[in-house]
Amino acid sequence: MKKIVAVILISVCFVFSSCTTDTSGYVNELVSSKWEAKLEGGAEVNLEFDEDTAVLKINNSGKSTEIKGSYIADENSFVIFMPEVAQNYTFAYTPKGDKLDLSYNDSTITLKKVK
Repeated sequence: MKKIVAVILISVCFVFSSCTTDTSGYVNELVSSKWEAKLEGGAEVNLEFDEDTAVLKINNSGKSTEIKGSYIADENSFVIFMPEVAQNYTFAYTPKGDKLDLSYNDSTITLKKVK
């Protein structure tokens, strides 16, 4: 009898502690889409997230740079960690439907969701 009760209790614990993904909030909106901007001066900016990696690419006049690394995000900002260059980049963001305002060092650009 004790074994049956123990098995039932363990089964109930597994059912109530199942893993779920939080799909609400700004973080999910940020990381579930690819974002891009084509600026007036000809620069192109692309932002995308893949599992635990964020990539921000900037191209302008044949020159390009890439900020790529592990990231953490909350409802207002995200940080991309680049230990190989001993630098972390913190970006503030505000999602606005199909647009995303991305800020760094008091400068803001608006990216559009890639469909």
